Amino acid sequence: MNFSGAFFLGLLLASIPGPTSILIATETLRHGAKAGLLTMLAPLLLDMLVMLPLGILLQAWLSDAANGIGAIALGMTGAAFLFWLGVQSIRAGIAHVQTIRTTGAPPIAKRDLSPFMKGFITHVASPYPYVWWATAGGAFVLQGYARGGIAGAALFPTGFWSGTTSFTFLLIYLVAHGKRLMPARWEPYLHHLSGVLLIGSAIYLAVRVWHGLF
Repeated sequence: MNFSGAFFLGLLLASIPGPTSILIATETLRHGAKAGLLTMLAPLLLDMLVMLPLGILLQAWLSDAANGIGAIALGMTGAAFLFWLGVQSIRAGIAHVQTIRTTGAPPIAKRDLSPFMKGFITHVASPYPYVWWATAGGAFVLQGYARGGIAGAALFPTGFWSGTTSFTFLLIYLVAHGKRLMPARWEPYLHHLSGVLLIGSAIYLAVRVWHGLF
């Protein structure tokens, strides 16, 4: 596969709503574009440094159906984490409303995980990057290596990550720009929206893992 094909494939896959993309959008809604970019950075670095090398090694491992229980456990852990993030987001919105009613001032931010760590944990606990790089993604890399050595192997991931990153930049820009146009009184509802999206993503991930791998 050439660079343009890999770019287009990355663009298409990034456009499919999933746990990581929903987390990036909700972090951007809650904390701005910088938080969205930090959330995006963790999965990208993980893919480059861990998921791609590990995925190639996992190609043989995933071929054994008995090992599917590990992917299920990983996926369910990721779903539980997303559900917890959703509940925390809804609670933040409720606290915001209650504080405004009693003091007229915005609430003091409670200690929370950094956007980078949220993106890191979500990506690590999702089975999809492992499965992707252990199957189709890893196969494209090995095909490129067979044709052109190291340079050929690097062609697909470079194009793929360029596509996913381009779409994510666009997503962050649109979400951040839309937030700036919203009245400040809508902020609690953004927290609620973030929570609902994250909880919905958690349920979707759990269902897909259960039916796809069990």
